[in-house]
Amino acid sequence: MNSMEKFQKMLSLTPYNDRTEIPVFPMMIVPYAPICGMTQAETIEHPERWVEAMEKTFEIIGRPDVVMPMCPRDTIFVMGLPAKIPGKELGENELYQFVETPFFDDPAEYEKIMQMGWQNWNGMYMCQVQNPPFTSPDQLMARYGLLGETLGMTLGYIYSHGLVPIFETATAPIFDTLSMARSMAEFIYDLYDDPGPIMDIINKFQPEADKQTIGMLKANNGSRAGCFAMRSSATFMSPDMFEEYAWPGLKGMIERFHEAGILLVIHADGNWLPMIEYFTQVPKGSVHLELDGATDIEKAYDIIGGYQSIRGDVNANMLCYGTPDEVSTYCEKLIKMGMKGGFMLGSGCEVPMNVNVENLKALIASVR
Repeated sequence: MNSMEKFQKMLSLTPYNDRTEIPVFPMMIVPYAPICGMTQAETIEHPERWVEAMEKTFEIIGRPDVVMPMCPRDTIFVMGLPAKIPGKELGENELYQFVETPFFDDPAEYEKIMQMGWQNWNGMYMCQVQNPPFTSPDQLMARYGLLGETLGMTLGYIYSHGLVPIFETATAPIFDTLSMARSMAEFIYDLYDDPGPIMDIINKFQPEADKQTIGMLKANNGSRAGCFAMRSSATFMSPDMFEEYAWPGLKGMIERFHEAGILLVIHADGNWLPMIEYFTQVPKGSVHLELDGATDIEKAYDIIGGYQSIRGDVNANMLCYGTPDEVSTYCEKLIKMGMKGGFMLGSGCEVPMNVNVENLKALIASVR
């Protein structure tokens, strides 16, 4: 089976005949540079060098089936937070850093969002968190245009080499975006004090935002959208708060994208185990969950295995400080668990910059 056939087999949720049918996806953004002797600054400033480093890395560690298509420069941009960049605020070989500070201090800003509309407000927000800030909406539109050009370049490389991009565009629930813009502690207080304005924004504008993302993806013949719901896990809130405040918007997203024939790839950082059962409330096969190690993947698979697909979950500590034998042993455990279908072997969240290359080789070789 080629990589796309393996990926489609995973999405079918049917049992694997043997381990070689299981796709493998070490999510890599920053390790390519050190593995190939480049600097982080170089691969951020020049996305074509990032693609070159990707190819060289695969020659060293083996070729995965699925890859992350968004380069570091655009990953930093779409996160929507102030950032420190290697080669600028940081040393050339340091890891980029996000700096979360409250974008607004007064909860009255929620009413401003209702008056402006989400797209207008979010555009203003994205302009102001750039370094230096954009002074014109035209600059933001040009930056999104550059993102599209770069993503087209990386997707072209990925498809031409028989690999599978995990998604073709990225999005995030308004709930999670607001959490980052307001900052986590203040946002949680707002939910306790007066959740109504936040829920009004989500209920009114999430369908509109989804329609726009779906339209752009369909226009480019895409079928998968990465969804970064990074503030909705039990690491950040109770299951009761999730059910009342985060799940309605996320559930609506899943249903709308599924109705449009698009798989939502949910990057599930943190502990999602108390929330896993909610994904049985949406259509079968509508979600692919990326677990990062904080969620007990075996328990999660017991709940939704065969109903939704999942990826995981060789964690960062093991990839950096474990041995190849330890990685292989852990992968064997995951493979045995996932043979009934709907499972992709991969890293827990991102592969770290200081990964042990031999451990990466072990991860990829475990399904070969």
